[in-house]
Amino acid sequence: MHLFVYGSLVDPRRLDEVLGYHFLGERLRASLAGYERIMSERFGYPFLVARAEHTVEGILIMDLSPNDMDVLDRYEDVDAGMYTRQAVEVETWGCGPSPTFVQAHTYVGGAQLQSTLS
Repeated sequence: MHLFVYGSLVDPRRLDEVLGYHFLGERLRASLAGYERIMSERFGYPFLVARAEHTVEGILIMDLSPNDMDVLDRYEDVDAGMYTRQAVEVETWGCGPSPTFVQAHTYVGGAQLQSTLS
């Protein structure tokens, strides 16, 4: 599985801390269209909300295992409704001049975070 990240997990050291091992997989610069990165006064971490005219810059982490994704779901408090994991398509740049579109997952603000906006 591939994961688009835009907050604390952009830092490779934080990802290693969360996963519990040194992740050696590929990481690519990427962008996600149709979302906005939000910071709420009541919550100290960024989250995404769907917004058609916006784009979020981040990193695409390649080839995570199902176990890695379970660990990351716990880190993002998916069960508590802080974030939800959604399938998305991200634009990445590798060695060539043209971008590539890749299917991935990302964490979007869940019900708990959405409630901090009102």
